[in-house]
Amino acid sequence: MIADPAWKSALLHKGKDVADLLEAVLSGKDVDLASLPVPSGPGEDPELRLRNFLDQIDRAIETFDTDAFGRCQLCGADLDRGALQQQPWLATCPAHAGRWIS
Repeated sequence: MIADPAWKSALLHKGKDVADLLEAVLSGKDVDLASLPVPSGPGEDPELRLRNFLDQIDRAIETFDTDAFGRCQLCGADLDRGALQQQPWLATCPAHAGRWIS
C-alpha cells in the first residue's frame, strides 16, 4: 500500500498528544482519555492505556515506509484505506480489532 504522506504527520501529532497526556498522568493530573481507543479491559490503568497506545503509534511510525504499514499485524490483511485516513495508527483489521499488539 502506498501511504499518504499526511498520515505520517498525523501519526507524529497524535504521538505528541498521547505523550503529553502520559506526562500529565505521571504528574498526577486527571486527564480525559475519551479520544483514545477503547480500553483492553475494564478498569485499565490510564498509564498503561496511554503507554500501549503510544507503542502502537510508534510501531506505525517505524513501519510507515515499509510494506508492513497498512497491513494487519496479526493476519497480514490490507487495512482499509479510509480507516487509515482516519486513524493511521491502526494495527489490525476489523476481524482482529481491539486486540493490543505487544
